[in-house]
Amino acid sequence: MKFRTGTHVRHVPLDGGTHDVPEHYAVAIPVPPRDWDRVALRAAASLVLVLTLVSVTWSTYSIGVLLGRGIGFAAAVVFDLGWMVNILLEWLSRFDPAKRGFSKRLGWALLAATMGAILWHGLLLGSPALGVVGAGVSLFAKTLWFGVMRFIDRDLSEADAAWVRQEMSRANAALAVADVRRQVARIEDRAAAELLAAEHLRARLSGTPPEVPAKPANRAPEQPNSDSEHDADEGPERQNNVPLTSPNNGEHNDTSPSIAHLAREQLRAGVTNAAAVANILQVRPDANPDSVGATVRRERSKGAGYL
Repeated sequence: MKFRTGTHVRHVPLDGGTHDVPEHYAVAIPVPPRDWDRVALRAAASLVLVLTLVSVTWSTYSIGVLLGRGIGFAAAVVFDLGWMVNILLEWLSRFDPAKRGFSKRLGWALLAATMGAILWHGLLLGSPALGVVGAGVSLFAKTLWFGVMRFIDRDLSEADAAWVRQEMSRANAALAVADVRRQVARIEDRAAAELLAAEHLRARLSGTPPEVPAKPANRAPEQPNSDSEHDADEGPERQNNVPLTSPNNGEHNDTSPSIAHLAREQLRAGVTNAAAVANILQVRPDANPDSVGATVRRERSKGAGYL
């Protein structure tokens, strides 16, 4: 086993232990043996990369001339760029046999298209040998890449492959849930903004200020169930116990009292929130029940002495 000398630092006491000072000392560190498999793989990949660059140059020129030069050269690059992207996809899917198989088939199809274009160019120039040799260069270079990728592929047993799929499914599910929650939050925010805009528009058209419920800093205690969401359902059964204070008998016009004024009158009479909402809606049938309820609750919180 080979070793190399390394320098470490430790703190030692000095002057009777009153101070700790750093001390450098040498240690022998084992050197792992060289991974010749990795070295060979890197060398093979480097050589194949050089051959691929030659092949790409040849195929780009041949296809570019076949397409009329000029912009045709840019279009010719698509053939080899598509093939190289597919090689990367095959490497990324080395743990998934299904995806890896698709990348392999796609790679052969792209190689066949490139070889066909090179052979066609040679035949148009009247030199079948040029077309065959050019196509052969592309075939040799890219087939070597298939050999390298075959060495990189990781074959899994059926049980291990099932475990990998389940782990990937779990991770994808967590990612999907996060994405869906983000979309739901965005949609809910937009819906709230639309409702708020509609409320302001309705208030502007009716000539009353928009009713936006706000929680007061110091809220006085209320009667049980007086601020419950279920009071609106019980209101119509109790509204006959409280006289209506509006002189318009249910007809709304420009001189009708505001919802806030009606809410204060109802609360001074000692009615519950639900009864106040029902009575106000009888006087102002054009009002929004949600806005009326918000106004009643706000007026009650501002003047707890009504009860």
